[in-house]
This record gives sequence, C-alpha cells and structure tokens, in this order.
Amino acid sequence: MLTTLLLLLQITQHYLVMQPLQEAIQHGRFNALIPICRQRVVLNLEEPLALQGTMSKEQFIEEFSSRFSSLEAEKIEWSSIQAEENIAVQSLNLILKKRFSGAKVFYKLILFMSADPFHEPKEKEWKLYYLRGLKI
Repeated sequence: MLTTLLLLLQITQHYLVMQPLQEAIQHGRFNALIPICRQRVVLNLEEPLALQGTMSKEQFIEEFSSRFSSLEAEKIEWSSIQAEENIAVQSLNLILKKRFSGAKVFYKLILFMSADPFHEPKEKEWKLYYLRGLKI
C-alpha cells in the first residue's frame, strides 16, 4: 500500500505525459511529444482524428498534427490516472471545435504508458505506447 502511494505521489509530481500533451494540443506544437513516446506507438483513434495501427513516433506525430490542424481545443480536462509499478493509464477529456464548421466534438484520449523497469523510481521516464481516442 505504501509503495503504491509513493508511486502515485511520484507520478502526479511528474505528471507523466500530461504537460507535453496538453501544451501540444493547446499550441499545436506536436513535436514536443517526441520525447514522451516509445519508438513505436499503437493508435486506435475514432473520428475526427481517425488514426489506426502502429506507427513510428515521428509518423504518429506527423499524422496526429495533420488531423488536429482542423480542430481547436476549447477545453482540456485531465479526468483520471491509474498507475501500477511500470504501467500507467491517464485519460483526457477534450471539447474540440471544428475550425471550418464550428461544430463541437466531445472527445476522450486514453493514454497508456510504460516506464523502463531498470530505472530507479525517482528517475522513471514514462513513455506513451498506446493511444485510444473515443468520440463521446
């Protein structure tokens, strides 16, 4: 129990991948995601982002950026975090606005991350390996 509490404290302190992703969505600078992604990222994103399959992190960022360019984030809200020893899951609720039509899209991103089990707990680097996107 104490180990889990210490792990959660460490995770929330470092925000896992929250900050880079939030800034990328707010400012459209998706290259900031490169350091927080594994070499290969598995994607399962519904419309309006519509990306499926396994991609290199560079290809993922290029495709994600391209699809996100027609959207604007009106609201970003981190809704949950669950962590085990070297696996963590975060979810992000978004209210997106389509730039041309003005239509709103309610969307949830679920980020699955892993940490290198050989690093000391204080030095864990969480990396995104799977991204799920749902239109809600």
